[in-house]
Amino acid sequence: MKKEENPDKYTQELEEKIFDLSLRLKSMTNEFNNAVESNSKIISKLNHNLKNPVGVIFSFSEMMLEDIDDYSTEKLRKHVQIIKNSASFSLALLDTISKYSRVKSPNFVLKSQRINYTELLSVLINEFKSESSKKNIDVSVKLSENDIFLTVDGPEISQALNVILNNALRYSNENSTITITVTELKNTIETTITDQGIGISETDLPNIFEEFYVVNTYSADKQKCVGLGLALAKRIVELHNGKISAISTLEKGTSFKISLPKA
Repeated sequence: MKKEENPDKYTQELEEKIFDLSLRLKSMTNEFNNAVESNSKIISKLNHNLKNPVGVIFSFSEMMLEDIDDYSTEKLRKHVQIIKNSASFSLALLDTISKYSRVKSPNFVLKSQRINYTELLSVLINEFKSESSKKNIDVSVKLSENDIFLTVDGPEISQALNVILNNALRYSNENSTITITVTELKNTIETTITDQGIGISETDLPNIFEEFYVVNTYSADKQKCVGLGLALAKRIVELHNGKISAISTLEKGTSFKISLPKA
């Protein structure tokens, strides 16, 4: 009855619904295309970065099988270690790409709950100190005296923090200091991780959170970097409606700041 009485109004409402649906369809199409492009890039990079370590594993395995009777204990240990290193890198790469693909998925949902952020950080820092001591790096911690509670996905935030901590450790010089500071502001909690490492140039700094962007292919301890760690951290922080940023000076160090909303 209303359709007959108000045909113009009904037509206008229908047009608005169609327009709204078309916008939603366009948005979903763009999201789908971006996901396809991102996945294609990830597969290409995965293939590129796995070729060398898998080739090393195959070559040394073949060499060992052909000459096994002539292998000394020392030579065998050396070649097995090379195979182990290549396998470890491959597994770590697959794990990182798996994590990144998961959080990039349109269907990914955070499992947020109210947690004691101070306690979460304390656990991470204690584990981190164990690793940093191997390079004789001092860890200076400045946490709030009071417990800080945030509604976040604990494992995901831990993952993001670990990326920054591990980067600080990898690119720090021996006998230096890494400082971890937590500041409580009116609406946010800021966690700053500062090292005294090799630093990042002004040219590279704006690009460090991009997928597969690599400043230094190898760290001081010869660990290969594929450029996904910071992109993963950025994605996790932004899913929490937070922000991540960095400032750096070559040969003096880098400081990363993660800001998370209190609400």
